[in-house]
Amino acid sequence: MNTEEIYNDNADKWLRLTPSSLSDFTARPLVFEACGELNARSVLDIGCGEGYCARELKRRGAGDYLGVDLSEQMVKAAQAQEAKDQYGIEYRACNVVEFNPDRQFDLCIAVFLFNYLRVEEMQRVFSMVYDALHPQGQFIFSVPHPFFPFIHRSQTPPFYFGSRGKNYFADVNQKFEGEIWKRSGEPLPVQCVHKTFGNYFDCLRRAGFSSMPEVKELTVTPELVAIDKAFFSPLLNEPLHLLFTISK
Repeated sequence: MNTEEIYNDNADKWLRLTPSSLSDFTARPLVFEACGELNARSVLDIGCGEGYCARELKRRGAGDYLGVDLSEQMVKAAQAQEAKDQYGIEYRACNVVEFNPDRQFDLCIAVFLFNYLRVEEMQRVFSMVYDALHPQGQFIFSVPHPFFPFIHRSQTPPFYFGSRGKNYFADVNQKFEGEIWKRSGEPLPVQCVHKTFGNYFDCLRRAGFSSMPEVKELTVTPELVAIDKAFFSPLLNEPLHLLFTISK
């Protein structure tokens, strides 16, 4: 199944107003923290899904906000919620690999977008982001940790990618199918097009970013285990995600 089909078919399962899936606890709060004081800064949200992050950043003070996503159904879900909230968020359905924004932004976020793109597609998007940012603008994005599929091979809750027989270096651009669970016990289908650490650094450099990104490795913490041991403890201290922050 391709990415568009996955999210069109599961849009209703992703729509939420409070944290529900594993990464709503292990990654998205760290993305919000990295965005800092927004103070009406303009935001481009690529791979915005049904608008979970957009709504939160608007509540935190974001200004002009554009969210784009490949899935028409996810965008329709975001627009339906926006009609209720009236936050002033613009959503568009489009292929982000071919997207050219009509204005510049202070901040660009991409929350678990690049795990659906091949290296050469990611390179095109990184270059688009660089051009779309104002000088000193920030680019913040999260991806699955490149080591995770090779360390956590069991196809069990609350998160896995099927990588049996795959190699960290030889299988760049290979697609690993997986699932991530909600705390309710419902699984959501996800995918990871494998990339190495080096791929991310090389693509940022080629896009024009000249400073070193700040990189954080994210995991399940003891604090999360204390909230729900059964759900979180299987992944305690395992390398789940990476969070990149870089300035133009």
